[in-house]
Amino acid sequence: MKRRTAIWILVGVGCGILCAHFAARLIFLRDKLGTISGRGHVVVLVHGRGIYQSDVDRAVRESDFANDIERKGSADVEQRFALNKLIANSAVQSRASSEKISGADLRHNIDLLHSQFPSEKIFRQSLVASGLSDWSLFQKLRNDLRARQWISRRISHDVDVSEDESRSFYDSHPQNFFVPERLHVAHLFLAAPPETEPDIVEAKRAAIEGLSVRLTSGEDFAALTAEASEDEATKFNGGDLGYVSIVRMPPDFMAAALKLRPGESSGPVRTRLGFHIIRSIDRQPPRQRSFEESRAEIAIELTNQKRAVAIRKLMVDLEGQTE
Repeated sequence: MKRRTAIWILVGVGCGILCAHFAARLIFLRDKLGTISGRGHVVVLVHGRGIYQSDVDRAVRESDFANDIERKGSADVEQRFALNKLIANSAVQSRASSEKISGADLRHNIDLLHSQFPSEKIFRQSLVASGLSDWSLFQKLRNDLRARQWISRRISHDVDVSEDESRSFYDSHPQNFFVPERLHVAHLFLAAPPETEPDIVEAKRAAIEGLSVRLTSGEDFAALTAEASEDEATKFNGGDLGYVSIVRMPPDFMAAALKLRPGESSGPVRTRLGFHIIRSIDRQPPRQRSFEESRAEIAIELTNQKRAVAIRKLMVDLEGQTE
């Protein structure tokens, strides 16, 4: 008798658990639970996962809709756009739940995340401010990696780039592969930006003229740069700026540099940044890069374009997957 009673008790408990499981999926119960927990009314269910009004509101706040849609001042448009994204993301998370992610991949991504912060203390403060624990962060990263892996599997055949496609892109975008004239230069620099007091500017002018005389007298450019240059990034490597493009440097700097042959140094040159003595190291004329030089870069560009289109299409398809 006792055994029979125990069995009925177990059956009753089991039925209660089973009924609770199905009841939890009902939208009215989810709505009630969301209201009680402060998440607001449930907006939609996606594979049993509730998306609440608070989720939509947060997505609107965190997204830059000016980059996503043509902004028309419509809150309804923003809400709908945010909801569609949440539906698609939730559908991906559900479908990707069985994807296998290695511990090594997880550790690598956690290390990458840590590296974005200057110290462990600041990382911990940011974690707390975001309402996350180590475990919830671990879960979020794992779900994100699963989603990325699932998406990659789904679109893998849509992102292949053929040789003909690469060649066609090269032929139709010649401006992308034009390399302007570049100069390899070094400089000895004394800072005098526009806000510098006039007496300091004059002191810097006198100092750069004295350094120019010493250079003309035969002193070593690299040694003078290490001694006096105020460009901390280059002073101990001979003032080397590497190859610079004509379109990337101040016009007065480039005008002086273009007059130099490799091995020559300029006199003092004033720019909006301060005073320079420029040394020419090498000079490369403008040229058109060949297809062979550009093939790998083109393949990456086209792959990224195709991936963006494929992901956008996949997300649109998933936006309708609600319950």
